[in-house]
Amino acid sequence: MDASSVNWLEYYKGIANVCPWSYKSFIMGKIITIPYTDNTFMSFASAFRNCKDKDDVYTDCFVYTCKGKSVRWLESMVDEMNEEYPDAEWLYSSPDDNTGNATPIPVLIQQRKAQLEELRNKYYADETSNGDKVE
Repeated sequence: MDASSVNWLEYYKGIANVCPWSYKSFIMGKIITIPYTDNTFMSFASAFRNCKDKDDVYTDCFVYTCKGKSVRWLESMVDEMNEEYPDAEWLYSSPDDNTGNATPIPVLIQQRKAQLEELRNKYYADETSNGDKVE
């Protein structure tokens, strides 16, 4: 599958059970999808910490589409980037990883670590305050 044929809107709707804030973030234009290239990747990764929208609000996430990259390559890049950029949280997703919520194409994901931790803490605090069991 090619990156241009991915229906990202449907993908983010579909993962709301594991990442409830991604859909809203996507429809608000705060997730930027960028094709991975060796020549420009580090420039984008470095620019992420300063990337803001027209209203001076920080972008939530860069998703780098990594056509043809293996899970092993993605894992290696995540480890390297988490070391290189400690203020970001790097994750990967790939249909080759056999998880139910995987992206339809291989991707690297760069998010603001502090913001992500805040969202997770709020989400889990809300879950426990509603009496729901959180595992």
